[in-house]
Amino acid sequence: MQFSLTPFEQLRPGIWRAVAQPAGVNIGLIVGSAGALVVDTGSAPAQGAEIRAAAEAVAGVPLLGAVVTHGHFDHYYGLAAFDDLTTHGHETLVAALDADQVATEAAGLGFDVELLKPPNRPMALARMINLGDRYVELVHFGRGHTAGDVVVIVPDAQLIFTGDLLEQAAPPAMGADCHLKEWPAALDGVLGLVSEDTVLVPGHGEPVDRVFAFTQRAEISAVYGQVEHLIGQGVKLEDALTAGDWPYDDETITAVLPIAYAQLAAEGKVPRTQLRLLK
Repeated sequence: MQFSLTPFEQLRPGIWRAVAQPAGVNIGLIVGSAGALVVDTGSAPAQGAEIRAAAEAVAGVPLLGAVVTHGHFDHYYGLAAFDDLTTHGHETLVAALDADQVATEAAGLGFDVELLKPPNRPMALARMINLGDRYVELVHFGRGHTAGDVVVIVPDAQLIFTGDLLEQAAPPAMGADCHLKEWPAALDGVLGLVSEDTVLVPGHGEPVDRVFAFTQRAEISAVYGQVEHLIGQGVKLEDALTAGDWPYDDETITAVLPIAYAQLAAEGKVPRTQLRLLK
């Protein structure tokens, strides 16, 4: 596996972004007068150490800790490199390391799964971090891309790291662990903080504005709504791609349809044969 990290580029005073490969994940650095915070940590403990060294070289103040926006490998598996500091993430990230695929992912990335560390200060809903002349808010607005999405808000800079609740480089990743119905509501929490001047840093891709965020929120909602409509019309999974009107390409929709059908089935919503009316 090839790992790399771009130099940190400044987005707003005291706030930087670098891009870590694999997966092109955005890594944030927020600096105040008394300390700095890293946002997301890359795909392996060794990459986390590289991110930490690069962040310390830029910050000019002590690094106080790191926060993970959610439990996927490209954001989470570098957290072990920060374990001597205060590390933050949603409380679901602790159990996430016990998932069956974690050991397989670690092996594929070239390290021993035993090296991984959970956040040493997990959170449920919200937390404030004091960086001196700047404070940072960590907020879980609800389930969406995963069960444990945390957004990182820098109020004085009007900038928010959204993790993979938003993605610019590709359509949002609507995987098996997403909560498709609830995702738009989680984004509503973010959008309630957004003004014309707010910069939103997605999990992958370039920073975006509120128009982009509103549009992607509507698209995610449309996927769930369209599947719900098709099920109500008795359309089966194998016919849904051609029967629906979708906001994303066929490959994206083909991947998410089984997930959406399964999540609606868990609510008791399944396609039923439509009886023909007799005249």
